[in-house]
Amino acid sequence: MVLYYSRGKKTKVFAELLGEVLGQEVLELESELNNKGKIGFMLKALSLAFSAKSYPVTNMAKLQNLPEEIYLCAPIWGGQMVGPPRYFLENSDLKKTTVNLLLTASVPVEKYKKSALEYLGKLQCKKGEALIFATSSKVPQEPETIKEQLREILGI
Repeated sequence: MVLYYSRGKKTKVFAELLGEVLGQEVLELESELNNKGKIGFMLKALSLAFSAKSYPVTNMAKLQNLPEEIYLCAPIWGGQMVGPPRYFLENSDLKKTTVNLLLTASVPVEKYKKSALEYLGKLQCKKGEALIFATSSKVPQEPETIKEQLREILGI
């Protein structure tokens, strides 16, 4: 299963393409953060980006009975994974679940991957892999290019 949080289109595109490559269901982590309008969102997102706080996921009830392995796709804001995916990870029963991360960022910085894996290590889940995709545009490059990269990284 592929889960994702995306304010815009970038992380959503990566999640949907990952779901296609893996042949798995794709579900969005919904949050009221997306319903705050542009200015409200920017202020709240800035505050979350520079704090360790998470932000509630409103569709947690749909996210029960997870399979043994999930891929969580999330953007990096202010150097760390954004609040709603952190909320999901901190408030889900993942003891028997391997969590893999696909992180999107504007710049290719490996330290994001390292800190995300360290964060996963502090949670009650089985730590999987972390992939990071950097793209400065709002919408990523050609879908076939992304699928090719995903297959190569995942060994498919």
